[in-house]
Amino acid sequence: MKEYSFKYQNKIGIVYLLTVLIGIPFLTIAVTVWLMDYISWLFWVSVPFMILTMILGVWRFLKKSNTWDTIKLDNDGFTSKSYGRVEYQEIADIPAYNVLIAPPPSMRIRLTDGRQLIWLFNPNNLKSTDHINTFIAFKEDLLDHLEQRELKLTEKVDHKSRDLREIQIEEGVTNEKVDHDIIGQLKESKQRDYRHIAIPISAVFGTIMLLKTCGTDFIRSQRENESNNFRSAVLKMETDYGNNVQRARDVAASYSIKFGPVFLLTNDPDAVLEFTPNINKDPYSTEINVIGLRRVEDNKLLEQYIKHPDSVSYELSVVNETAKFYSIMRKSIFAQQDSSAGTVYFAVYNPKESFPVKHNRSFNQDSTFRPIQFATSITVPNIDKPTKDILDNMDFASLRSIVQSYKGTYFYMAAKEQDGISESQFEQIKSLVEQDLKEHQIDTKLFQSKVYNVK
Repeated sequence: MKEYSFKYQNKIGIVYLLTVLIGIPFLTIAVTVWLMDYISWLFWVSVPFMILTMILGVWRFLKKSNTWDTIKLDNDGFTSKSYGRVEYQEIADIPAYNVLIAPPPSMRIRLTDGRQLIWLFNPNNLKSTDHINTFIAFKEDLLDHLEQRELKLTEKVDHKSRDLREIQIEEGVTNEKVDHDIIGQLKESKQRDYRHIAIPISAVFGTIMLLKTCGTDFIRSQRENESNNFRSAVLKMETDYGNNVQRARDVAASYSIKFGPVFLLTNDPDAVLEFTPNINKDPYSTEINVIGLRRVEDNKLLEQYIKHPDSVSYELSVVNETAKFYSIMRKSIFAQQDSSAGTVYFAVYNPKESFPVKHNRSFNQDSTFRPIQFATSITVPNIDKPTKDILDNMDFASLRSIVQSYKGTYFYMAAKEQDGISESQFEQIKSLVEQDLKEHQIDTKLFQSKVYNVK
């Protein structure tokens, strides 16, 4: 009779471990949250209580989970200090443990009466090496006894020519499974020796590290691709906007020919006159100042205009692309509607000067620089030869005062043939304006007259 003594982990310790990891924290937190409204200082007591209780649970786990067992093996069965006497014919099943549940050489035996014999081991604990070797020797001895028992049963079948099931009943075997099946399970358990577990664990660990590294690179690559795609989309919207603006200007220039010639007198050599389409945005839409995204609605409106240039109104504008100056030639707020009179538009612009700020406490002051920019108009009677009287009004006087007071101010005078002012009339008004400016010591040597919107 052989005897095997070893230390193993029983299933009782698992109860303490689950209590420490789940039961104690959950119960303590639940009770604390429930009673916090009634006992404000309970939190400062519950935390130390939870920590002490968890420490106690860990101590109980370490104490209760390790147990000594001594097994004596004979030809009919074995006697365990932990589980008592077990006959071979009482063994119903020896199922293999999953490596994630219990690493080899852990083993369990199910008996015909429903009992389970469980021995658990931690192969990573160096102190358990001797106990594991002892338990492996017990498993091998148990396998030898079961194989000898199967051999005896097989010999009886061969000698007496009877069914194996009859021999088992005669020998007192009451379980449905034959010894051959149990031996196969035990052999499988033996093949899963913990010494060989290093290979799959290393493979799993290597696979995890590979997935982690490749996964990180994959995620980084995906983010870079998404960022590049977003950047490309934003740049495309900005590029499309620039292209749509140029296309819209070409369409406007082609369509506005029907409005007839326009005339300009100015001292700004880079200024031009053109008809610009009045493309209005939705006043209730949110203004987006993000590069690219802000052009979504602009591109949509420009593309609609390019398809239907007759769907909007047009405004006469003076443009200096070099100085990034743009001004609509508007009528004066004091102008009166008169179908028999024409309109002459005026504007001034000084990029280096700003109107003085009012010095009073009620005026909201800020440091933003606002260049001088002013637009107005005068009404010209529909007569063959205009007189100097057309310049005797407040609008023109205000304009002249700005040009006289701020050196370097650009002056613009424009008219449309569509309003009833011919090119000859515009030249006559030009002479009157230049004469008036000279009388007020304003230099007109750089003034030039130009004609636009002609084929």
